[in-house]
Amino acid sequence: MNHGALLRQVSGLEKQDVVQIGKDYTASNLSEQDKVMLAFATKINDAPHLLCRTDIEQLRQVGFTDENILDIIASVAYRNFSNRLNIAVGLDDPENLSKLDPDFKAMLDAKALG
Repeated sequence: MNHGALLRQVSGLEKQDVVQIGKDYTASNLSEQDKVMLAFATKINDAPHLLCRTDIEQLRQVGFTDENILDIIASVAYRNFSNRLNIAVGLDDPENLSKLDPDFKAMLDAKALG
């Protein structure tokens, strides 16, 4: 299942809403809280050297707890880690995945599960 389909399933959003979020979440019908969270996640991903206390304060102002904020940071960091790992070993390319040594694939699958 791709990310858009998963988002539709868990949120109940219509396809056009999910597409709009993917194109430009700032112009979507998301709540202000969601938009602030996505802006923060984007900044972690694209410009982490620009992060400052104001970013955390903005999250708190829209209702995120410190635990929520840590979850957001950990989620973005994990996705960055896993995406870079997948790219480095060629798992981002379906053709490479089909050619992957079965023992290596089994090892990666076991790591992903636990």
